[in-house]
Amino acid sequence: MDEKLTERQELVLKNIRDFYLDNGHAPSLTELQLMLNISTKRGVVNHLEALEKKGYIIRTSEPRGIKIVEDKIGEEVYEYLVGIPILGYANAGTPIALAEENHIGILQVDKKILKNSKDLFALIISGDSMNQRQIGEQLLKEGSYLIVKKNSEFTSGDVVVAIVDGCATVKNIKKEKEMVILYPQSSNSIHRPIYLDSKSDSIINGKVIKVLSNPVVN
Repeated sequence: MDEKLTERQELVLKNIRDFYLDNGHAPSLTELQLMLNISTKRGVVNHLEALEKKGYIIRTSEPRGIKIVEDKIGEEVYEYLVGIPILGYANAGTPIALAEENHIGILQVDKKILKNSKDLFALIISGDSMNQRQIGEQLLKEGSYLIVKKNSEFTSGDVVVAIVDGCATVKNIKKEKEMVILYPQSSNSIHRPIYLDSKSDSIINGKVIKVLSNPVVN
């Protein structure tokens, strides 16, 4: 059996691998059809069958059930990575930047590092109001990445991303009967707590579950 890939099959395999890298899971048939500009799903299946016969992938009956065979390509299997969208900057200071999703890239993280990879997004820390707070072994230093879980339950003492007057900030949180306090933990004494009425329109956008250092800036 000829295990050498045709040029078209190499393109299909590359698209599958790149999709794993960007998203942490395999593409669907529809997504592959669009990426490869193939007119029918049957055409996509034909390519997948050829890759499977040559030992480059394994298909299962599960949704997105394409697994890359590591020893055939001699590279890291991207199914073990999860792609976390970087949505902008978390202001570790006065919340002056508008809370807009910018989608400035994808952060690739091994699934073993994160217990649950659902409903996550990443932000880059800007400012020093939380530079003495530590999650795990990492300080919330400027330039580091925050991994945030959307709509997660939180308690006093957790680190959260909050939207205050349409602007985003990252702070410790303390819940009291009639108010919510967002407070810094910094070596810079200029920073002060933010006091919010418990019924205010401010939004807690997510709980920070992990901090990843950024070797480019740290």
